[in-house]
Amino acid sequence: MANLRAVLFKRPAVYWNDKQIVFPFAKMEALLYYLLVNGEATRENLAALFWGDREDNAARQNLRNTVYLLRKTLTSDLLITSSRASIALNPALTISTDLELLTANQIAEFLGKNPAEFLAGFSCKDAAGFDHWVSERREQFRKTVIGYLTKWILKMIKQEEYTAATKYLHELISLDAYNESAYRTLMKIYAKENSYTALEIYRDLERKMEQDLGLAPSMKTQELYHRIKTRKSVPNVTPELASSSQQFFGREKELRQIRSWLDKFHRGSQGAGMLFLQGDQGVGKTTIVEALIPAIPPEKNNVFRTQCYQAEAEYDYKAWNSIFLQAMAFLNTAQVHLPPLWQQAVAYAFPTVKIKEQLQQDAVMDAYTFNTAMREEILCAVLGQAAGLKKTVLVIEDIHWLDQRGWSLLWQILHIHGENICCVATAHREYWQQIATVMEKFERDTMLEYLTVERFSEQEVMQLAALRLPGISYKMQSRLYDYTGGNALFLNECLNLMAAGSDITQGSIRLNCVLKERTGNVSPNARKILEICSVFFNNVRYETLLAAAAMNEFELVEALEELAQKQLLLQDLQADKNDRDLAYRFYNLQTRSYVYSQMSTVRQRMLHKQAAFYLEQQLQEGRQNKDVYEHILYHYTNADEKLKILDYTIRLAEKYFCPQYEMFPELNPSYPAGYVDFRESRSQITACLRKIEELVNVLAAKNIPEEQLAIYKAAYWEMSGRYHIWRGAHLQGVRLIHQMLRLAAAKRFRDYQIKGYQQIIYCGIQTRKAHLIQRFALKLLRLTEHDPIPDKKATALRFLGIACALKGQQEQAEDYYRQSLALLKKLAGRNRFYAFPIAAANNYIGDLRRETFDYTAALRHYEQAIRIAGRKNISEGVALFYINAGYAAFQLRDYTKAGAYFTDALSVAEGLGDQKGYWYLRGYCTLNCMLALIAVRQDHPQEGKKHLEQAGEFLKQYNDPYQKAIVFRTQAEIKLLMQRKKEIAAVFADKLLLPAAEYHQQARIIFNKLGKAAELASLEEIMAAYESNNQIKSWF
Repeated sequence: MANLRAVLFKRPAVYWNDKQIVFPFAKMEALLYYLLVNGEATRENLAALFWGDREDNAARQNLRNTVYLLRKTLTSDLLITSSRASIALNPALTISTDLELLTANQIAEFLGKNPAEFLAGFSCKDAAGFDHWVSERREQFRKTVIGYLTKWILKMIKQEEYTAATKYLHELISLDAYNESAYRTLMKIYAKENSYTALEIYRDLERKMEQDLGLAPSMKTQELYHRIKTRKSVPNVTPELASSSQQFFGREKELRQIRSWLDKFHRGSQGAGMLFLQGDQGVGKTTIVEALIPAIPPEKNNVFRTQCYQAEAEYDYKAWNSIFLQAMAFLNTAQVHLPPLWQQAVAYAFPTVKIKEQLQQDAVMDAYTFNTAMREEILCAVLGQAAGLKKTVLVIEDIHWLDQRGWSLLWQILHIHGENICCVATAHREYWQQIATVMEKFERDTMLEYLTVERFSEQEVMQLAALRLPGISYKMQSRLYDYTGGNALFLNECLNLMAAGSDITQGSIRLNCVLKERTGNVSPNARKILEICSVFFNNVRYETLLAAAAMNEFELVEALEELAQKQLLLQDLQADKNDRDLAYRFYNLQTRSYVYSQMSTVRQRMLHKQAAFYLEQQLQEGRQNKDVYEHILYHYTNADEKLKILDYTIRLAEKYFCPQYEMFPELNPSYPAGYVDFRESRSQITACLRKIEELVNVLAAKNIPEEQLAIYKAAYWEMSGRYHIWRGAHLQGVRLIHQMLRLAAAKRFRDYQIKGYQQIIYCGIQTRKAHLIQRFALKLLRLTEHDPIPDKKATALRFLGIACALKGQQEQAEDYYRQSLALLKKLAGRNRFYAFPIAAANNYIGDLRRETFDYTAALRHYEQAIRIAGRKNISEGVALFYINAGYAAFQLRDYTKAGAYFTDALSVAEGLGDQKGYWYLRGYCTLNCMLALIAVRQDHPQEGKKHLEQAGEFLKQYNDPYQKAIVFRTQAEIKLLMQRKKEIAAVFADKLLLPAAEYHQQARIIFNKLGKAAELASLEEIMAAYESNNQIKSWF
């Protein structure tokens, strides 16, 4: 049944039976949109809406014309005008729009499919009434969406589906930018797991309201902000989060090990007094500690916690200040009275600790009476007092920044009070070397046990991403691993950014602070290497670094070792395996993005130019492959070198994209047989051509000399003309090629003259114009006849053979083909890249044999062409070899072999993707006709009908007389078979309405005109068999 489908949100579009309709003018399209929303309207209203500035008679006449054209474009049944005063859509038609999803229960699906506003980007000239209606509807729909979305969010929160709620809250804010209620709800959700993100959200709101409205957020929003900010510095691990698989995903093993170690401590059976958690910065050490602390029973244990900072590493006992504040508070609560001397020693070491005023004055007076040994002994005793009341766990984070005296105090505490005091410490792996000497003392006294926290594996990253964001794609899950390297902090921040609908490449404030710390504390040489590596989007080879860094090899090795130790760069083992050369890459792409963003634009461009220059040298030394061209283009694009961008875009397109638009491409090392990037290259060519055109125009506007641009213009016109001829836009393609040939002749661009002649000839082959083929083949022959390598001469001879064949000069055609083959076979002995031209010559000889009814010889030549070209080769030429072989087998009534070759042709079609050329589609039409006949003869009429309809699709797009005759010939035979079998007649009754004689006559006229004797003989044989026996012979 016919159906009308319309997209009203995002960019509007109308589809009739799933085919998009292009309207001749905007008001016609706008009228349909208006009726799709309202259903019915008066003629008076419509006339005023679209032609309000015209006289009444003129407006009504325009409306009548528009309604007429609308019916003609879609269907005459589209509109009902039973009343002369009104117009309505026909309710009997199947009509669907995305507006149907705008309901309370389907709001999530609606937003997923319709991210933009009503009729986004659509405008109607000189229709103020319609524009006003659109504006009103947009606001109405926006309010409806806000209402439904608010209810949906509340439902998600009630069901504790916070990830979904977060996503839709961001949607709500994008629709209602100053909805403070939405902001507050979002802040509360983020505060459950990441209060810093909650604070960022508030600051975004505050900044937006100040800039746009000159106002501050309401008191209610400000109060929530201050509550979250106050809680930020206090550990906030609720039982729900502690048990959440999302919060502590993948760290169960580490938690079990620490708890086991603590159990031994409580039983007095553990040997080591300190458990040392080491791992990369942000790998999840603090998260493990946060999960551990609530599990320690507070009634039997003290947990005294501190954080070490780099800025305090030179100050004695600075990191211990927090621990002694907690210890003294505990002792005061427990009403433990310390000796005055002890209190004075504590006050001297930690001035912020509260003691009696008199004792504080005495401590100042007697400060110099405390030597280091006495002070540490007293401090050790104070903690011993606290541990005597409750077992004490010291938690020291980032212990690698602990000062020297602080290490000494820790050793004494564990040495003296190890039965009642233990320590859990965390440290970044990259700083291990600077504390290795200190740690040896602890190891020697068996006080130390290690626990290494590793990064998440790729599988774990993908599992966590799917858990946090259920709708995330597999590709994005994999990309997250590349971007974060399995680092828990980076991964969590990226997931938060994605949940908020933000770009992960920008990073959060928290993440950027971590990256600043990690990359800021490196030597100048290491910094230089980081910056050079950051301009490469994947890895960078050791030789490239050596050339670009301008430092001696010893300095480079030292810098690389430093960066590897700090977990910033690592050796890319996969690249080493492929290239047999050392290569390095960042531990994760987030670090690379940060380093790159910290450089000035001038420095970025300078480094990109250096990298491109080095890769160009490699190209000149013979390292030519697609990756090198793409890398050079990437660097020059980022350096904003437009002339170089144009140069390498053209080189890349000519080498890797355009050969695929030849029916029988000339192979080369850049484009070998079975080229694996076939589909990708086809999908890129149109964007590539647009880019080249834009660059040529930009450079011309910048007054680049015409002489310098001429070669690039010739390249663009040749590639663009080739592409248009390939897809069947012959007039447009030939116009571009002639434009290029005039320029090439004036500038003596010989290579482009050769390419231009070939393209005109290809156009002549597709349009069956023998005189055009012969004229330009002779030009090609004259230009290349004396070349040292006669490959182009062989091509010209093949073209002359095609021209003769089209004229019916069979013997002369074969002579040209044989001359071409003789030259190519000599060349093939030294070069394997002439397979396609040799196969093509055999294919054309097969065509000659077919024209003389020698289908056996024709099939032999087609099969030889297939063998030479290679079955694994993905090319439209190979597909046509299969189709021709199948057609010859069909005429020999070997339907099994014919079906096999047609199946092979379809397999090649799958490899070609959605983009197929005119000449291939032409052959595909023949293939479908033959498959239709085989299916019908094998009593599969439905399948046959499907193939016949597919053949007809080609004729709707292109006016090809030969294929039209093949379709008529197929219809004639099926019509005859309909008279024999009722099942066939039932299936094709609505498809084949004319008598068999009419289809036969139409095919006969065209075959006669084209001089196709073989096809004509086959047609007459079918009709004769039916007329003599009044039935179709049994073909099987």
